[in-house]
Amino acid sequence: MRITITNDEFNTIQKILVQNDMTLYERFNEEFKKSILSRTPKKIKATAKANKVKRKKSREAITNAVNLLRFEDKKITVYSVAKAANVSYNTAKQYEDFILAQ
Repeated sequence: MRITITNDEFNTIQKILVQNDMTLYERFNEEFKKSILSRTPKKIKATAKANKVKRKKSREAITNAVNLLRFEDKKITVYSVAKAANVSYNTAKQYEDFILAQ
């Protein structure tokens, strides 16, 4: 699992680690440097493209689910759309305005 933290959070964690365990501090610092160095323009562009494709796929699934629920004359809620579209509730929640406008 990848966690994104701010520089302020990183500095706070560093202070705690220095007080408690130097080897853990060194490992944490090393991992942080790796994550910074791995952000190449090519990776950033590829990630943005993958996210755009995933959002498009989710939106299409949600649109289809809304149409299906409307066709079946069922109640259209974020939960019912998420279930019908086979996406997570949190993903459907991002499209709540779109769903409720239907």
